[in-house]
Amino acid sequence: MLPTVINHFLTIGCTFPDVDLLQPADPFLDTTGEDLRRRIFMTQETSGKQLCLRPEFTIPVCLNHLKEGHEQARYAYGGKVFRQRSEGATEFTQAGFEDLGNPDKASSDIYCITTALELLKNAQISAPRLVVGNQAIFVSLLDALEIPNAWRKKLLRAFGDNARLQNQLKAMSVGVEPINTLSDDIASAIDLENREKVLNLVTEHMVKDGLPLSGGRTPTAITERLFELRELQNTILSSDKAKALQAFLSLEVDLNEASNAIEAFEADHGIELSGAASRLEHLASATLGDVASAQYRASFGRRLDYYTGLVFEVYGDDQTKPLIGGGRYDQLLTLLGSETEVPAVGFAVWVDRLGGVS
Repeated sequence: MLPTVINHFLTIGCTFPDVDLLQPADPFLDTTGEDLRRRIFMTQETSGKQLCLRPEFTIPVCLNHLKEGHEQARYAYGGKVFRQRSEGATEFTQAGFEDLGNPDKASSDIYCITTALELLKNAQISAPRLVVGNQAIFVSLLDALEIPNAWRKKLLRAFGDNARLQNQLKAMSVGVEPINTLSDDIASAIDLENREKVLNLVTEHMVKDGLPLSGGRTPTAITERLFELRELQNTILSSDKAKALQAFLSLEVDLNEASNAIEAFEADHGIELSGAASRLEHLASATLGDVASAQYRASFGRRLDYYTGLVFEVYGDDQTKPLIGGGRYDQLLTLLGSETEVPAVGFAVWVDRLGGVS
């Protein structure tokens, strides 16, 4: 099946960058978090540099894009990737498509989805089911509800994991227990919102206790965390805002009805979601391809900080395992070193789920 997928990407003029089997581990760990360390196969050079068997292609493709200095390009790839998983093989075939640098985000989002659906058609997958979400709409909701920054960060990190997100909402409704282990001088400085004094006091306590000021949590990081905890403790989610968040997260409608559903939600709760309805209407009005169903799910997201907008998955007969998953990740190339934001959208194909010889 991989040759069929690769041939499809060739016909639409994609560039195929070389992606080595062995990759530097830091870009993956820095952008996706230390949780990834448990799921990748690590080794190191004699110099101590951390390496890993490639767990995916997107990050290496983005790094190559930055290295080559391209402004706009469409890439494709295919080959083996390696991840430790609770079930299934640790070595499997993945292919994918990345559209980098295209300033017309709405059009590139639609092209990304249509490319994915056309690929499945060529692979003899009939009547696929499309599910879309949009993380930017959730961000707009947090803005409209004026959610404090500390809680906002927690909710965004949890978005896409419904159980974790519900736990965060519950915590917001009852409040966070105060820290009882702080020294009186630090607690007093926090109450006075004197960040400089807190930083100096934290540094003094760390030196006194023989703790390193670098190589672990720095005094600056600890100070920021203390003020974040204070904000969490002092914020209780009102019932009206809790109802709005729960009502939004429960939205699951046909994509053709998504715009109307968002407008009704806005009217019910007296808020505006920064053009969300028009974005969904534009997506729904596009000719996406022959699908059995297309659904908008407001709670659908990905738990990675660099995803910024559209997310989507396409399913075949098995509704538990997607054949294709993708989305918009405009922040990734900035995290990888770009001085300016690079628009980016793409998808990955689980080739082994398509059937045939991979």
